[in-house]
Amino acid sequence: MKSFARLALLRPLYRVVVLGIGAFACIATAAASDATLLATKYPELQQLLLAHDVLQARAYEEIVLTNESPSAAIGQRMLLDKLAELEESKSSHYHTAGNHLALLGPHRVFESRVTPGLLGVVYEEHDADKVRPLLAEIGNLPTVALQTLQRGREFVEQLIEIHLNPEIVDKKSAVAAAVQSYLSDDAHSVASRPKSDNLLSKHAYAYAYPVGFPQFSGLTWASQWLKIALLEIVISAPKAEQLDADVERLIALYNEKLIRQHSGFVQLPADIPTSPVIAPTFYELYPDAAYILDNLEALKVVIGDVLAYPGIENRAQGIADTVALYTDKSANLAPDEMKYLLFVLRGGIYNAGGPARGGLTWPDRNWSREQSENPHVSISREAK
Repeated sequence: MKSFARLALLRPLYRVVVLGIGAFACIATAAASDATLLATKYPELQQLLLAHDVLQARAYEEIVLTNESPSAAIGQRMLLDKLAELEESKSSHYHTAGNHLALLGPHRVFESRVTPGLLGVVYEEHDADKVRPLLAEIGNLPTVALQTLQRGREFVEQLIEIHLNPEIVDKKSAVAAAVQSYLSDDAHSVASRPKSDNLLSKHAYAYAYPVGFPQFSGLTWASQWLKIALLEIVISAPKAEQLDADVERLIALYNEKLIRQHSGFVQLPADIPTSPVIAPTFYELYPDAAYILDNLEALKVVIGDVLAYPGIENRAQGIADTVALYTDKSANLAPDEMKYLLFVLRGGIYNAGGPARGGLTWPDRNWSREQSENPHVSISREAK
């Protein structure tokens, strides 16, 4: 209630009371498995978002099992060779990892066996109450990581509910309240400012997840794309009818990413979906919330790196140290917003999954503005 009191100092009391009831009602409904507005209005979409958590848990689990298998030794050596190649490349940066993948990682035999089952997970019916504890079954994930990822998932649910709820008129204030509530648990909330890309690309085990397991990372990034793209369309759709059409289109775009062609996935994201790239309206209106989402996704990737890298003696401690870096609100921050934008846009919109409403069917990296058939989009916002 402390954050509620602080809001009351800034706004007329009546407005805050109405807002508080609406915003915290969203929190309560998001915690209930079948009571969310998303589940009521768009049940298919709700199931796909629940599948995101199952996919992440299963991907982590399969990485652990792969590394424990004696037959993984060759793949582990190949992974270390690929990582050394990236390290030696003078022009290497995080997004160049995709040039080494072609979705055929060093553990391709393991991935090929498991991936059909993961695709099945996407279209199964899931119970929210059973989905939540799945990550806890991964023995290498310490409690602080489980609680941080759980809190992040609930935060995203709140953002979606706020924008689907017609009774919450002041969406900006409701999101600000949700951000304050999220950050109130300092130990289990990531920073609301962009973290330095060094945390993602310069740590000791960098790239091990996407290079070692490109199909797993691609599947989880496709699901993350769905989540960020949903926020973009619920925020920017002018009318309910348009939102219905946008949701139908969104599901179709997501399904296209999971289609296997030529014995492989050709439309899975090869890069991390981020808010400025996939959801520029969401990013422009709610930068703090967008940075939280992006930091959460980067945290998941680095956790994957720690799980995927061969020979780590104490993975749980490595993951706990990673969580501490991302939940630290003052250290390892990006120097400024523009450098962060340059970093996330460097991999291209297509590689990160494409725009929320589609329309980009081939890679856009290194295009000039004249080469692009899409209009230039400028994200402009006064500095805070």
